Amino acid sequence: SQESGVRSQESGVRSQERDSSLELLRIFAMLMIIAHHFAVHGGFNFPVNSVTINRLWYQFILMGNLGNNLFLFITGYFLVKSPGLKFLKLFNFWIKLFFYSVLFFYLFVFLGLENFSWKEAFGSLMLVPRTKWWFATTYFALYLIHPYLNILLNNLSREEYKKFLILIFTCWSIIPTLTSLPFEGSRLLSFVCLYSLAAYFRLWGQDFGNKKFIFYGIGFLLLNFLLTVSLDFAGLKIPALGTYASYFSGMMSPLSILWTLFLFLGFLGLNIKNKFINLIGAATFGVYLIHEDMFIRPFLWFQLFKNASFQDSPYLIPYSIFVVILVFIVCTLIEILRSKIFRLISEGRIS
Repeated sequence: SQESGVRSQESGVRSQERDSSLELLRIFAMLMIIAHHFAVHGGFNFPVNSVTINRLWYQFILMGNLGNNLFLFITGYFLVKSPGLKFLKLFNFWIKLFFYSVLFFYLFVFLGLENFSWKEAFGSLMLVPRTKWWFATTYFALYLIHPYLNILLNNLSREEYKKFLILIFTCWSIIPTLTSLPFEGSRLLSFVCLYSLAAYFRLWGQDFGNKKFIFYGIGFLLLNFLLTVSLDFAGLKIPALGTYASYFSGMMSPLSILWTLFLFLGFLGLNIKNKFINLIGAATFGVYLIHEDMFIRPFLWFQLFKNASFQDSPYLIPYSIFVVILVFIVCTLIEILRSKIFRLISEGRIS
């Protein structure tokens, strides 16, 4: 996953506001995340003693979790020059979580899909059970501390900044990947690492954006997936290896960071300007909140689309692509409608 990347308006740079390149990347990242959720929440259970096209496809779209990296790169790039905490943005962020939390709980109760309970009712109001929105809650914490993080990043010399990046990525990317030990890590620390990396290119590498980097990103993506496939086949001989096939596709894996970073830098150099892309990009956080809601999630993947029933089907690949696009379109329309209604209310045109 998301105000999952603060919108480009927060950069305070008008030329950046009109650039749709990173908004397009935001859309692509959300499609990746929905594809990941199709896989990880779909109830699939592929055996490690066989390598099939469907299993490889499942593992490939599982890598969509790295859309979260892209959102954090966008956030770091724009927010590092933000003058400070914007309480209106913070409030709008929270009210969006509150709205969807309450809406879906009472909608499911009204439709008879969930039983009413005071515990859940209170939880929906206080967002207590919404820790499943892990990206949103961690992002909220990052947004709270970003002004102080910016003070550090903006006052480092270029050499000091490089040493800082080497330190944090050694501690929270290389060591955990090589040892499987968290090294006192956390989601928030991972967010800070990715934020800081993208911020470096805003502060010290303004000319780094180049569309050719997209091809480098694709190359590292294929290398990452090739490693997964290699472990799949190794697992046919040593089953334990097959269970670790997707190990190097984690959010903070060095290979994952490399291919998502190159993709980010590539999109940065596209220089696209399109109002429709900006409109859709602005809705991506709402798309995340809707389809990843704790009531919507099992309904989508188990009851509505019945993902697992396609595990051995020759139609799994086209079906998953269709479902991902459909979920994105429907959730985008819902979020655009919500945004329009809220804007009319704030302007006093709906009372």
